[in-house]
Parts: sequence; structure tokens; C-alpha cells
Amino acid sequence: MLVAHQRADVRHALRTLIEHDNVVVTEAAEGEAALAELELARFDVLVLELDLPGKDGIAVMQLHRMLLAHEHLCIQPPPVVVTLAREVRDNAALTDHLRMLGVTAFIDDSPRPDVAALIDDIIRAHVAHLDAVKPAVA
Repeated sequence: MLVAHQRADVRHALRTLIEHDNVVVTEAAEGEAALAELELARFDVLVLELDLPGKDGIAVMQLHRMLLAHEHLCIQPPPVVVTLAREVRDNAALTDHLRMLGVTAFIDDSPRPDVAALIDDIIRAHVAHLDAVKPAVA
């Protein structure tokens, strides 16, 4: 899983809540670093800060999807969870727009313990979806 957030305390909190035997967390502090990590490895979930410096979280998500689309193998993009400041967390116009762009879920910039269950559910659903769309071996 990739966690891209400019604040080290938020990255640490997310790592502490989410990382376990089956989930390894890679961290990035800004958008360019997140894109570099995405070029090196595949991730089951991306947790991106909306206001990530360098390239914001939506730009990172869209650039990653463009890169995946141009690869020779058809690769399903990972689900994206966006961290939002509490001031905008309940802004329906913003969250509806972000969902239309392909964001799966939202969490607060100050992560709460329930984030772990949300991320586990998203990973399980993503893996199940990947298993369902795998072509049959002849």
C-alpha cells in the first residue's frame, strides 16, 4: 500500500493503524515521490492526500492510471483513498466530484482507528475483483 501525505505524523499514524503481516506500507511525502514509487512497484491501495505538494493526490491518481493504460499488459488500477481536511470532509460537491474521478473512499487527515478496517475491506474487495476478472488458463 502506498501512503502519500506531506505530514510525517499522518504517514506514521496510517502506517501504525494499517501495516500488519499482509499489508506493507510505503510512504511518500510529495507527489513526485509518490509517482516514483508507483513506477517501482504495484500497490493494492493508494492513500493520497488531496493537497499533496508537487503533484496533488488527484494528479498522482490520474497520471498513474494513464501510465497503467499505456502498458502492454492490462492492469487494473488500485483503489484510491483520499485524505481530506475536516473542513471539507462533508462538502458533497467536492466528494461527489472526486468519486466521479474514481476515488473509492475518504478519510480524515487525522486518521482514526476505523481506518484499518476500511483499508482491509477495500483491499479484500480489490483482490476479489482481480480474481474474478482473471482470464481462464487454457
